[in-house]
Amino acid sequence: MTKPSKTKAAAPPQTLGQAHSDVLRRRPPLESTLVVQRHFHQENKRLYESLADIDRAHHHEILYWVEYERRKVETLTEQIRSGQTKFNPQ
Repeated sequence: MTKPSKTKAAAPPQTLGQAHSDVLRRRPPLESTLVVQRHFHQENKRLYESLADIDRAHHHEILYWVEYERRKVETLTEQIRSGQTKFNPQ
């Protein structure tokens, strides 16, 4: 029989600052595929959406980040549909 782990799972971010720290920690390398990058931005969008009613002091700024991440997901989806697989900043 194994003993239960004493380490607690990290609590989800409760503030915009915590969310930004979480996003930076999870950021994939630039050489990641567009599918990986799109998944990253989808998760960010969900994270910011979940905070909009929690961190009321930053509500409008959080809504900005939700929209920013939504646009990133749309752009990456279009690139994937066109057959692009890697990030190309040029």
